[in-house]
Amino acid sequence: MMSKTVSAAPADQQFARSAYRYFLLWGVLSALGTTFSTLIDAILVGNLVGSSGLAVTSLATPVFLTYALLGMTVGVGASVRIGQALGSSDVREANRAFHSLLLTGLALGAACLALVLALRGPLLTFLGAEGDLRPLAEQYLTVVFLSAPVFILYHILAAAVRTDSDPKLAAASSAVVIVVNLSLDLVFMQGMGLGIVGASASLCIAETLGLLVLLAHFFRRRSLLRLGLKAPRGEDLRKFVANGFGVGSAYIFQAVVMFTFNTLLLRSSDGRGVSYVAIFGVIYTASTIPAAVFDGAGNAISTVVSIFAGERDSRSILATMRQGQGIVVAAGVLVAAAFAAFARQLVRFFGIADAADLVTAAQAVRVYALCLVPMGVNVLTTAFWQAIGRARLAGALSVVRNFALMLLLGAVLISRMQVLGLSLTYVVTEALCLLGTVAVYCSRGSQAYVSRKYSSAGRSYEKVYAISTNSIDEIANDLERICDEWEIDPRKAFFIHLIIEELILNIIKFGLRDTKRARSIAIKLMDNDGEYILRIRDNVHTYNPFDSSGDDIDNAVINLITQKTQYCNYQRKLIFNYLYLIL
Repeated sequence: MMSKTVSAAPADQQFARSAYRYFLLWGVLSALGTTFSTLIDAILVGNLVGSSGLAVTSLATPVFLTYALLGMTVGVGASVRIGQALGSSDVREANRAFHSLLLTGLALGAACLALVLALRGPLLTFLGAEGDLRPLAEQYLTVVFLSAPVFILYHILAAAVRTDSDPKLAAASSAVVIVVNLSLDLVFMQGMGLGIVGASASLCIAETLGLLVLLAHFFRRRSLLRLGLKAPRGEDLRKFVANGFGVGSAYIFQAVVMFTFNTLLLRSSDGRGVSYVAIFGVIYTASTIPAAVFDGAGNAISTVVSIFAGERDSRSILATMRQGQGIVVAAGVLVAAAFAAFARQLVRFFGIADAADLVTAAQAVRVYALCLVPMGVNVLTTAFWQAIGRARLAGALSVVRNFALMLLLGAVLISRMQVLGLSLTYVVTEALCLLGTVAVYCSRGSQAYVSRKYSSAGRSYEKVYAISTNSIDEIANDLERICDEWEIDPRKAFFIHLIIEELILNIIKFGLRDTKRARSIAIKLMDNDGEYILRIRDNVHTYNPFDSSGDDIDNAVINLITQKTQYCNYQRKLIFNYLYLIL
């Protein structure tokens, strides 16, 4: 018989909501870092070099997407495993997976560097760098090719840092990339007159400094992950790729789509191919702003849900997804409205001044804006399916949405309507995929899947309380009722009461820095065939009672808890403090 007492829904879900909002904020800021770096390059290149330079940055986009494919696939895939291990309080397994991830990332970076050094010329031709574009493309892409390991490792470490509960540092690394890239762009391109090679050099230097900022995380005291290298098992690689394919594959598919669409546009019969590629570059670059919001929402889902999955907290998983859906829909509506209202100003901002090109570009931007709401929902759904273990569904959605349907529609519409057909391709693709996700939800609902897979197998009790001395009696009465109902041994029942009372008293005395803000504690007791697991989670600012300097009585009780439990672990995860005990 399942015995579970829960408080009202808002209190029960406050931990999930606050965690998601926190990771969303810093996740979006982190994603915007890369986005603004790309925007800065495009704007300066478009204004200082011209349409040819802007076309070269568009040709280079598939290269950056390939780096993102490799880094995000293994980075996100491994972070799902790392998050689940941290959620179940298995720090050793989390570090083993992380060390395997690092060695995998180094190997991928070295392989990419060797490939581009050997095949630089053919790769330039393959990307479409021919004729007048060839000299500029050689200058821009040579630096980008040589920086392959940096870009791949940046994506990997950003995912790991977020999973290890430090999204602020991931956002700070993006801020470093933005500031350094902008500063060096102005110095190299305008001050030193280095042209387009200055744009690529500034971006690669900025990315390197951002990588160093991410590395600093692993030397902080509260970090659960530590630097190290370990040869990955075959099973590790399979899981890394399987868990991350739905998210990471979007980048390689986008690279193929970019290459294909650039080729189709360059072959336009009206002789405006270069202008169409430049307009496509504007649309793609501008779209990275809403994409950053959607990616931030997806990254937050991946991190928060994977840890809740490790805790087997099905209600928090579902509450997180519902909140994410509302956020991406609202963001999609707002950005779409802005694109539609300011389309002409937007394309002018990128240096497109020709009257005919300006009209065409503005129309294309307005049509493209229609895809943003379904795009946000599709991105979030892919990340959610990935985090809860529905990797096949996530991968299938990614293949259809980012590759198969996009290429099929693009081949038809672009050849007939040029850049307007390109925008329409994105709109129809996202709309059809949204209908597909709704159909999947109705037939194979995620709510039932999550409840079945991530609920506690045995009896469990969970309730959220306010942290105050007034709550101690309420908690004691609730626990006494549960202990009687479950027929728990009186000695264990007494010990459960002692642990919780001592923890709350220590938090009140030493952990409450901001007394104006209400703080909560979630108590969960699980029966695992007579072995009792106690998980206590609070949202007090970083505070560990096992490291506190209480009086002799406090210290004696803390030592007793440590000695008399089969397992005792206190960690800071997400934005909460966790105590795990096995009695």
